[in-house]
Amino acid sequence: MVSNSLEIEYGVKSNYLPHILYENSVGKIHSVFQTSFNLVIQDKLVHVGSLGTPLSAFGINIPRNSLQQLLKRILAGNPVRYEDGKIMIDTTNLEVKIKLDKLSEVDLRLNRLPIDLVDVKNNEIFRLINDIDFIRDSGVIRSVKESTLLNECHAQSDDKKVIKASIEHFFGRGIGLTPSGDDFISGLIMVESSFSNDSYWKDELREFLSSHSTTDVSRNYYHCLLNGYASESFKYLLSNLSVRVERAKARRIVNNVTNYGHTSGIDTLFGIQVALKQLIQKNEFNNC
Repeated sequence: MVSNSLEIEYGVKSNYLPHILYENSVGKIHSVFQTSFNLVIQDKLVHVGSLGTPLSAFGINIPRNSLQQLLKRILAGNPVRYEDGKIMIDTTNLEVKIKLDKLSEVDLRLNRLPIDLVDVKNNEIFRLINDIDFIRDSGVIRSVKESTLLNECHAQSDDKKVIKASIEHFFGRGIGLTPSGDDFISGLIMVESSFSNDSYWKDELREFLSSHSTTDVSRNYYHCLLNGYASESFKYLLSNLSVRVERAKARRIVNNVTNYGHTSGIDTLFGIQVALKQLIQKNEFNNC
């Protein structure tokens, strides 16, 4: 018997959620961590985190005390229902109702941003990204094969064969909830979505994803990106690449990303760096 209930009607939610929650349906708790959890409804994840932390592209953030109550009681596999704009979670001693219509919506869509590629070199965020030792700190480069592909990406940024080979190699490569290879590809696509008129990487990933599998979390992030959405910390970083930023602010922005996951933030920044260098190189070639 349920002994008490918890109603949550304060927090924030991603504006991507209507792609996930659009009809009454059932699901379950997918995975539980120390400071957050995922639930799955119709094979799509919703991440539940704490207010004050960056919002996931497919997430909601609720007050820390409410989240802590939940984390003490929920287990992977607990039933979940979505009904009439509310998420209901049933445990042995707590009935939880998250009223999504009461939560403030955050726009996590990646808009096409104006950017002067000549000025990007002097952008403090880009400088800090370039200071990272990706070969040492990232999980992306682990063999001669990865180094060769990276060199080909720099030399032939628009070559569809190189893009296809890179997707095939890095997709799902690595360990963890989001393998390093997936994070790297995500960074490339974030830049393409924000600063490029092309869609080579998106098109190739969309086709490859239709017939290949990776982790549940990576797959859901990929779907968000292909629909034009990214998590809050990455959207904020990208939007500040197109404006002048003081070094102290730039450091906070980059640190918010590098602190994301074990190496996920670093791996994604590696993809962002590679994509930005591609755009800069292409711009310099066209202006020769």
